[in-house]
Amino acid sequence: MAPKVSIIIASHRPALISGLLDGILRQQFDGVYEILVVTDYSPEELKKKYPRAQWHYLENRSISAKRNLGVSKSIGEITAFIDDDCVPMTDWLQNGTLYLDEHKETAAVEGLTTIEETGLLTGTHREYRRLEKPGYRTNNIFYRKKVFLDAGGFDERFTVQREDVDLAFSVIKTGGKIDYNPGIRVEHRFRHWEKWDLLKNCWNRRFDPLLFRKHPELYRKHIRSPFPPAIAGLLCSYFLCLSLFPVRSLSRWAASLVLALILGLGIKRTGFKKVNPERFLFDTISVALAPLVLTAALVYGGIRFRKLLIY
Repeated sequence: MAPKVSIIIASHRPALISGLLDGILRQQFDGVYEILVVTDYSPEELKKKYPRAQWHYLENRSISAKRNLGVSKSIGEITAFIDDDCVPMTDWLQNGTLYLDEHKETAAVEGLTTIEETGLLTGTHREYRRLEKPGYRTNNIFYRKKVFLDAGGFDERFTVQREDVDLAFSVIKTGGKIDYNPGIRVEHRFRHWEKWDLLKNCWNRRFDPLLFRKHPELYRKHIRSPFPPAIAGLLCSYFLCLSLFPVRSLSRWAASLVLALILGLGIKRTGFKKVNPERFLFDTISVALAPLVLTAALVYGGIRFRKLLIY
């Protein structure tokens, strides 16, 4: 019997993929499904451990290219996307498939993502919980394959971020309906060991000008601005400090205010309990550089994709 659902995994984290695949193999699902994993690392050892999955290697690290390749090799009428740093609940596949079966007018359905509880870095964990809000993310979303193909798949110019939102916006613009169902659940790993995660995410905003160029109205409706409030506020404080530089007394006051703001945001990221001095140093440096890195990312993206986006 041909599989009804194709699970597509674009992986670049070999240390985490086993947790995901173990979770998929525990699924309580009435139908037939296939697993397609596209990696940018050698999957030979994992092939032996997980023969149930179809393994494909793609040297290109682009997450869009990997997902497009996975879909091109799939045969299911429903395409379920999940990331290698997530673990699905045992009813994830059943609930996602059943929802689309019962809602024929729906093009896709996004599920609930919760963040792994570790008790570490409570401030950073709170920031991670932004992923618990709906956002068309392909770490937990089911598309009808026909809808995916009609939308053109993932735009491979988005190599590491915004490719999922771009796909969703393309579907919405053609009249497609994307629902949200909290019963379709996955747990997202809390990657607390990534010390420069904030700066990486800021640099990834270089794709926002392209997203804004393609979908200006939907960008303003759903994302509004590429600058999170805290980073926008810090950037404004930098401009204030520079503008007051000629006035020595005021510039000292402004510099002290900026320093206090940076330290406060650094403590907030690290957490007020069990502060790790080394992590606090990394977080404080990240906070201080974040407005500059994000601004540089938008300038670079604006030049590359020929679309200005500054707020």
